[in-house]
Amino acid sequence: MNLIETRTIGNLILNKNTPQRTPRVEHFLIPYYQRGYRWEINHVEALLDDIHNFILSKEENYCLQPIVVAPREDENGLNIWEVIDGQQRLITLFIIFQFIQKAKYSIIFEKRGLSTDFLSGLNKETYNHESPDFHFMSEAHAVVEKWFEKKTVDDISYIDEFYTTVTKKVQVIWYQITELLDNEKIDIFNRLNVGKIALTDAELIRALLLSKIKIGLSEREANMRQAEISNEWNLIEHELRKEELWYFINNDFKISLSSHIEFIFNIIADGNAKKYSTFLWFENHIKNENPLLERDNARDLWDKTKSIYARFKSWYNNRTLYHFVGYLLINNIPVKEILDNSYTTKPKFKDWLVVKIKESVHGIKISDLTYENSHLEKTLLLFNILSVENLTDTIQNRFPFNHYKKIKMEDGGWSIEHIHAQQSESIKETKAIRTWLQETLKAIKNITNLEIENTQLEQGDDVTKEKKTIEMAPYIEKIDKMISEDIIDVDAFNNLKNELIKLFDSTSVHELDNLALLSKKDNSALNNSIFPVKRNKIIELEKEGKFIPLCTRNVFLKFYSNSDNQPYYWSLDDKISYFAALKVVLKPYLN
Repeated sequence: MNLIETRTIGNLILNKNTPQRTPRVEHFLIPYYQRGYRWEINHVEALLDDIHNFILSKEENYCLQPIVVAPREDENGLNIWEVIDGQQRLITLFIIFQFIQKAKYSIIFEKRGLSTDFLSGLNKETYNHESPDFHFMSEAHAVVEKWFEKKTVDDISYIDEFYTTVTKKVQVIWYQITELLDNEKIDIFNRLNVGKIALTDAELIRALLLSKIKIGLSEREANMRQAEISNEWNLIEHELRKEELWYFINNDFKISLSSHIEFIFNIIADGNAKKYSTFLWFENHIKNENPLLERDNARDLWDKTKSIYARFKSWYNNRTLYHFVGYLLINNIPVKEILDNSYTTKPKFKDWLVVKIKESVHGIKISDLTYENSHLEKTLLLFNILSVENLTDTIQNRFPFNHYKKIKMEDGGWSIEHIHAQQSESIKETKAIRTWLQETLKAIKNITNLEIENTQLEQGDDVTKEKKTIEMAPYIEKIDKMISEDIIDVDAFNNLKNELIKLFDSTSVHELDNLALLSKKDNSALNNSIFPVKRNKIIELEKEGKFIPLCTRNVFLKFYSNSDNQPYYWSLDDKISYFAALKVVLKPYLN
């Protein structure tokens, strides 16, 4: 039966189960298939420094990485532990105990008797560099000696405090594997050591649950129960690895889990960033003097894991909950807080979500939002999510949190796009100038006349409009001529660029009615472009499969416009209609 638990270093030294040994200490076998001791100076110092910092922290315990072992018998029929993983830490601790002359376990190297003898007698007088084992062991001992010399200059009792702390409070995760053939042990060793793949919290919790869940059951019942949990585990892991679900519930863009089910374990344990803190929480909450209660505790924790997964799926499958929860997660409302408030009726949970959304935009006035406002991205995101929510309930009409978060995490993030170009700095680089001219010519070459609006505000803020028709042929000719020139006059180009930007402008460049949400990468491709050029690029980006938020797409396709006016001009009417749509969608949530 596999066993997983935490053990203090003191319990790695004192042999309680085979008292016939003299002295009564544990014996560890380093098998033939492992390479020798190879820790360098920085590794040894790091271990010593970690333990020292733990002593200073006054915390209750400190956990080292797992020791993976399998039971064997030595030539005398006595128990000895075959070390599958953890050799380097075990030997380093042995060297530390050797130097401070304190009780320690025994280490035997299989088929390498010289290394066994050298380590057991290692001291300053026996340093030797003739073999790799001897060299690294000698260097490690010298590092330990130098390190303790510094620590004991002003504290003669430091060594005693160090040893007491290590043996009583420093722990390892003891992962005991049984009933394995030699080739299976080698496979485990290779998996853990090729590329230094460490055991994860999820792997350790899985072993813990499977070892406890079968207590008190017959062999047949135990196998069936373990198979059931394994199947449920695999189903949950498979579903959580689906991008649409994973990016919906996971709001920690830096999270990197080899097993996505670990995300649920972290929520249950309310864990911190310390390595193996989640596993230690599970072990502590399962542990009981009564083995049957340990089994029940393990079952309860597994049932809780399944319950949280089921709740995630219910949110995902309910379109409204999906959009509301997804928005709150993006805005850093902890998933645990949402979970805690979801254990009620669906209408009450929905009401709670609405209140939280209102709180997230509390104090924002839509009429005050401008380009410089820090709440603009959040407001436009909510506008997009609610706009999708208001569409017909189909699989396609769901806001793609996976695309949104991947852009936020991997592709430069999001920015605010000016629907019509703002007056910008001059372009001086020849390649950029030619690109701007070619893209602009492509966008306006079929425009005969441009009907623009001159607007001014009268008393009482009533808007008056003067329409003016502009022939585009002269501008097309100027662009065409510039493109044909070998050397383009930079000043002449920038004058033409600014003239066209002003021509296609309908004022209020930095206000909300001229702003939309777009990824920074795509936004940079649209910079300095007039509206018809941006419109063409948005269409091209969408054809390429790029994610364009619904409302941004609607803006450039004139979805909000009340009349079928010119598709290449962002008019005052367009702005008024766009702003009205923003107000209608956001009104239930904004003051």
